[in-house]
Amino acid sequence: MDMDYHSRLLSCIQRSLTYLSDSQLEYGEFRTYISKDPELEVCWFDSSPFVTSQVLYSLSFFDNQINKKMREKGINFLKDEMNEKGLWQYWTKRHHSKMIPDIDDTCCASFVVMKAFPDIPSLNTSIILENRTKEGLFKTWIRDPSYERNDIDSVVNANVLFYLGEREETSAACKFIIQCLMTDMEQGTYKYYVNKLSLYYAVSRAYFNGINSFGILTPALIDKIIRLQKEDGSFGNELLTGLALCVLLNTGFQGEAVMEQAIYYLLSQQNIDGSFRRIAFYQWPETPSEILYWFGSEELTTSICLEALARYSEKVARASD
Repeated sequence: MDMDYHSRLLSCIQRSLTYLSDSQLEYGEFRTYISKDPELEVCWFDSSPFVTSQVLYSLSFFDNQINKKMREKGINFLKDEMNEKGLWQYWTKRHHSKMIPDIDDTCCASFVVMKAFPDIPSLNTSIILENRTKEGLFKTWIRDPSYERNDIDSVVNANVLFYLGEREETSAACKFIIQCLMTDMEQGTYKYYVNKLSLYYAVSRAYFNGINSFGILTPALIDKIIRLQKEDGSFGNELLTGLALCVLLNTGFQGEAVMEQAIYYLLSQQNIDGSFRRIAFYQWPETPSEILYWFGSEELTTSICLEALARYSEKVARASD
């Protein structure tokens, strides 16, 4: 990467950081939008801890004053949304509707909050571990075991591993995910996420954060990612490109040409204000064939693209030392 593009990359990173800082709500939340349109052209604000958890994770790769302030506000917001059992629900206290707690929000929020509040695992770990099928897979919703309807989602199970790590109680989930990816059977194993790149991202993130058993998946993940790249360097859109780059970075991929083309694509797609456009990341399904709502935000897309851009920049800087 020549100096001109490296300067553009650093400028892009700074503008995205500034955008996130300016767009963070006063009480610490990063916006989520809901829409009946998969393109999110007509949408409305949907207050949730989920996007804030993702943004804060992506920001964890930065160490500067602007980031420190954002993370402090965001973590306090998440802590305020936690119930007395250490659990989170999808909708916040500011939302007009109620929802039961779920595993995905709880694990994603717990991971980013527990460094500041180390007692959280002692509150919710046993509850999470009890919320499994007889085969050992984690159910999405934290509800009475006698309630028959509960979903098994591969991304949710990957996020449990991300938070709780490898232990006897998570081994079945780990084996399930490995089998799905090694046999190319991942399609349909995720219900609440729009694209399989969300699963690849969740698995690679868990691997990057210590799930060593997923190391067996790194060649397969890299191969799957490379085969998805388009002629313009993207992986379909800005969000998917950010996710794909993060997977490659999480797995230690060294193919510069693939990543550089993707970086050039992202540089060309950034908005003047530093944001990246709103794209649906997850969904609310009524049935396997009918999706009722799609969710995403500029803040969510920007955070994932920013994670990819910043980590790639750091990789290039290390290589040049």
